[in-house]
Amino acid sequence: MTQPLSTASPAQAVPAISARALGYRYADAAAPALEDVSFTVPAAEIFGLLGPNGAGKSTLLGLLSGSLDAQDGEITIAGEKLTKRTRHIKSLSAVVPQEYAFYESLTGRQNLDYFGSIFGLSRAERAARCERAIEICRLEQHLNRRAGQYSGGLKRRLNLAIGLLNAPKILYLDEPTVGIDAESRRFIMDAVLGLKALGTTIVYTSHYMEEVEELCDSVAVIDQGRLVLQERMGNLLRREGGQSLQFTLHEPDASLAALLAPFGATHVDYRTWTVIVPSARMPEVLSLLQRHGATFDRLQYGVSRLEKIYLDLLLRGAPQPEALA
Repeated sequence: MTQPLSTASPAQAVPAISARALGYRYADAAAPALEDVSFTVPAAEIFGLLGPNGAGKSTLLGLLSGSLDAQDGEITIAGEKLTKRTRHIKSLSAVVPQEYAFYESLTGRQNLDYFGSIFGLSRAERAARCERAIEICRLEQHLNRRAGQYSGGLKRRLNLAIGLLNAPKILYLDEPTVGIDAESRRFIMDAVLGLKALGTTIVYTSHYMEEVEELCDSVAVIDQGRLVLQERMGNLLRREGGQSLQFTLHEPDASLAALLAPFGATHVDYRTWTVIVPSARMPEVLSLLQRHGATFDRLQYGVSRLEKIYLDLLLRGAPQPEALA
């Protein structure tokens, strides 16, 4: 009988993922893809993995998911060494790649049925998992169309749904919202938050800093194969403070773009906004939003934007890794 992964009480706080001194070099490469990379990912949190193209993010995902073998260092998943329990540990995780990982000639439902059959589930269990993935990714109205006819947003949602079929405890998402419409982006972001609430640990790579800032509990930055930062998101954003007002509306509101234009407003999907406001003008902006009838899920002032911190970090070189607070 396969033994379960070791569990721990909250007081023991065993990380979902722990990497120590990871290294990897591709054959004939002039420099290692990864060198001396160490970090931890707490259980049931969303961990943002950032870095420019070619920094080593895809190699790291390959090592964590077991599709590549670490040449140096060690990976543990929930306290178990990946090299000792590779098959079992891999069965607990799923990778949703940036590339579309389904058959475009099949319908959405046919794709889900086919990939669900790979896990050796009973017909009833496979059907239940398919329906749950369909619900999470909001695909109910699109199942009987060929996947090749889907919009980019629907393809991303189908990609995610397939990744959920083995009910993963750890989910690796590689650019899950790249090149899609605002509605599908919101659906995927809401799905990610919902999965976290159910106890799923998520490693999230993206070039969209606003998404990472909204979703992630912790963030790490890789540059030229080395880890240059790892920190709790809240601590990181408070580091520089400044005049940034950030808020998330209860409902998207495109009309705010014109209203807040004098304050250099930016937004993700007309729901999450950032406005640069000197403290003396804060009452004016808040009064403006109140008269407009805005209702908030979140509002904070005096924190930095992740995009600025990220770009400054890459421009000034690679400081020593920061401890996860």
